[in-house]
Amino acid sequence: MEPMKSPPRRRARRLAALALAAVLALFAWSLRNPVRTLLSLRRPDPDAACWTLDVHGDYRLDRVLARGARDERELLEAVRAEFAPLLPRAALPPLPDFGCSTFVARTPDGHALFGRNFDLEPRTPPLVVRTRPRGGYASVSTTGLLFLGFPDGAVPSPLPRRLALLAAPFVPVDGVNEKGLAAAVLMLPGERPPEPNTGRTPIQTTLAVRLVLDRAATVDEALALLERYEMHHAIGSAFHLHLADATGASAVVEWDGPGGAPRAVRPAAPAAPGAFAHQCCTNFRLADGAESAAADDPGRVGADRFAALEAALAPAGGVLPDADAAADLLEAVSHRRDDWGPEGETIVATQWSAVFDLAAPAVTLWPDCDRPRARRFRVTRSGP
Repeated sequence: MEPMKSPPRRRARRLAALALAAVLALFAWSLRNPVRTLLSLRRPDPDAACWTLDVHGDYRLDRVLARGARDERELLEAVRAEFAPLLPRAALPPLPDFGCSTFVARTPDGHALFGRNFDLEPRTPPLVVRTRPRGGYASVSTTGLLFLGFPDGAVPSPLPRRLALLAAPFVPVDGVNEKGLAAAVLMLPGERPPEPNTGRTPIQTTLAVRLVLDRAATVDEALALLERYEMHHAIGSAFHLHLADATGASAVVEWDGPGGAPRAVRPAAPAAPGAFAHQCCTNFRLADGAESAAADDPGRVGADRFAALEAALAPAGGVLPDADAAADLLEAVSHRRDDWGPEGETIVATQWSAVFDLAAPAVTLWPDCDRPRARRFRVTRSGP
């Protein structure tokens, strides 16, 4: 006859089983927000040409910032360190070249508007990312599905194949937060990015956008934040960052030189009473007074678009009748996919256009110059 197991051994096994169950429960609990985030991916409606993603829980921005990131590879490693083993190593492919146009204007009733065209080739459907971080500002930002490893915009249904979406909060190219601070990155084609060595924590382009959206309520606060970090640029090209806030203040931030200090280009003071200090930006440097460049200067990429924006805003004192007029202006400087460049070459096409309302924070966005398909997204602390 088998000897009876001693009560201490049974208690030890029971305690071991309970401990294992507790560990598994804690692991499952730790995955609840990443799973909710992945399950939130959807189109606003069947006709929409964009996707939306609601980020649930803490995406650990402080810890990613503390690690620093000089480029997309280091950014991915910093994000993977927080979400591993969830995030695949191939989640963030190199960003392609892109162009873009932005402007800041005001309506007669005082609403500051921020207009943005995002120009890129190849095609990428926009992904609208809604974040509500604890201890930070809620925001609506935009990135391209291409930047997350979905080049054709077809997001697979099985959750394990969607894991790259967990990196979406860290690759915004534009957005607005609940305080009305807007930010957008624009490329400076042909310029080598600065290689600073200041000893400050390094961040790269899209991480800088996330930083200011989460932590800054005004342009001045955003500039103060950026001064704390050593700025590195994505895809081996220089960029500048256009900022605007609910008061109508704006600045184009540029970096150069070994010190890597940000230089803020502010708009010129209004020339007439009642006029607004509007500001335009495309794909050439403004810090050296280049805003006076001729539209036909081949060394100034986007000078023609800059001139068109100025020609519309300057005579009007920087005031547009409403958001529809801002959308009209974006259409005037957009590139349709069926446009052609010299000798039949395709040109960088406008992937999406967006009008940000900074007084009642929201964005109206439409892809592929298809304005009838525009959708409006409000910035809220609650769900969509």
